[in-house]
Amino acid sequence: MTSNFPKEIWLELELAVAARFSGNEGKTRVHARRAAGWAIRVWCERHGRSKKGQSALAYLQGVSIDLSVPKYVREAAANLVLRITVHHELPVETDILDDARLVATYFINAD
Repeated sequence: MTSNFPKEIWLELELAVAARFSGNEGKTRVHARRAAGWAIRVWCERHGRSKKGQSALAYLQGVSIDLSVPKYVREAAANLVLRITVHHELPVETDILDDARLVATYFINAD
């Protein structure tokens, strides 16, 4: 895992991995979303764009439609905010851990 992640983001990604290994994909999704959303928040705070009290999900939703962000990052963020189907599956083929890592890496490393 990328060592330059702030501790709270790294921990959330580790918890997501642990949840997946224990078979709890719902919890995996929660931790993955939180890690990616917090990485966006860190970027926003560095650039004076943070919104006090905004949730990780709200940050992800904003990025998923922000045309100033590269398409691959918008798509990964969009995957993280998708609702699961009635069969408890994502409606697209994706790995939410990969999506979370991609979003987190982009925002932690962005200027």
